[in-house]
Amino acid sequence: MSELRVEDSGNYSCGIYYLDIPLIEVIRTISLQVSPGSQGQGPEEVNLQEGQTLMLRCRYNPQIRERSWKMWCKWRENRRWCDDLIISNSVIIREHQDPRDSLQDDPNTGIMIITMSELRVKDSGSYSCGIYDSVRNTIEVIRRISLQISPAPTFRTIKHSQTTTETPVTTSATPLVTSRPSHSSIFASSPVIQVLCGLIVTKGLIFTALVVLLRKGTSHCELSQNQNGLG
Repeated sequence: MSELRVEDSGNYSCGIYYLDIPLIEVIRTISLQVSPGSQGQGPEEVNLQEGQTLMLRCRYNPQIRERSWKMWCKWRENRRWCDDLIISNSVIIREHQDPRDSLQDDPNTGIMIITMSELRVKDSGSYSCGIYDSVRNTIEVIRRISLQISPAPTFRTIKHSQTTTETPVTTSATPLVTSRPSHSSIFASSPVIQVLCGLIVTKGLIFTALVVLLRKGTSHCELSQNQNGLG
């Protein structure tokens, strides 16, 4: 039976059929339960990151599979063999390979919950939950997933020092020299001014000498006139 559907669920038998009677001699009877996760489709894609937890619910018929062994396994690359990780029922745990994995079975509701914690990149692969047949050593797949674990993002923490280097702002104000230059410095700095000053001084001396001479001449004239009046 390929491309199974949910409506294919039911009881099936194989045996020998006698045309003359007619009668069937039942050799084996099975109860087939097809869940939505195994309807001939590919595995469900589940993408998680390192450190996260996978929680998967698998439903079965509690009226038929109440006391059956429940199984969680990982498929090999050839997809022909599924290595058991947990085999358990509601009372006994038969196999438990990794303490990070757990299987909780509730036969009243027909739900088993698979949990994988602290996921790693190497946990990537195909997994199935289902009903384990201990006689035939087979699994009746209820749900199949393809789990992809990606590395957790790494955050580089760069610690910046909180010390703020304050550069002092020095305002180098050039003082404005407002002092007036002395006259001596002006005179000493220009030869033209020195010549002009010499001329002024010379004229002053000449003028002073003329004034003195004029005064002497005037006094001499007055003296001669007085003498003439007396005579």
